[in-house]
Amino acid sequence: MTNQYDDALYWDPDLARFYDMDNEWRADFDVYLARAASAARILDLGCGTGTLMAAIAAAYPHKTLAGADPAQAMLAIAQQKTDSVRWVCSSAENLDLDITFDLIILSGHAFQVFLTREQRIALQTIQRHLSPDGIVLFDSRNPQTEEWREWTPEQTRETRISDEFGDIISWNDVTEHDGFIRYSTFYQMGENGQIFSAVSDIAFPSFAEICDAVEYSGLTISRVCGDWQHSPFQPGSPEMVFELCHPGHTQTCAA
Repeated sequence: MTNQYDDALYWDPDLARFYDMDNEWRADFDVYLARAASAARILDLGCGTGTLMAAIAAAYPHKTLAGADPAQAMLAIAQQKTDSVRWVCSSAENLDLDITFDLIILSGHAFQVFLTREQRIALQTIQRHLSPDGIVLFDSRNPQTEEWREWTPEQTRETRISDEFGDIISWNDVTEHDGFIRYSTFYQMGENGQIFSAVSDIAFPSFAEICDAVEYSGLTISRVCGDWQHSPFQPGSPEMVFELCHPGHTQTCAA
């Protein structure tokens, strides 16, 4: 089983360099950027290559910002985007910073890289680093929609032209494995046909499983949306967008 600590998709510099090509600006980034306006101290847990935090730093230059990720190859790219963020190479389990944050985010379905027990550990870390009136925002794909069934070579194969790499052919493949979803990612260089690939395992926790993990951490849920347009969560919603806070601060959290 692969996890966030040994997944070559993030750890291997040859693969990490393709990350931004596959992960451009998305609707969730717009929401995170807007919510950052009212927070003085912001942590992105699982920040990847730092695209979102670099944008927050540019929009709000006087805030205290930190981005944490266990993959040094990803952080090496993030460090090239801005020096206004404190970049920290750490897993959620080992993260121990000297401040608390008004806004903690896990963007781009980062919560799903945590497998079973790791979900509770990550939320406990978040609870320790969240200021008394702080807010947590993260998303997880709704397993009831079974989105992974679309991650086949036929449906994901794509050819792109990159200024840096030239023609790139990319695709995915997917299987169910030991209760998790195992997917493979492939990048083929058009110039010489060389293929780079990685195998990743991610979780698709249910709504109930996430609620249990949140309760275990000592945090509370103030709101759950079904997408990044703030639609109410329904069983068939594509996303589960969670907003958390400390108990007793639900009204502040949901504002």
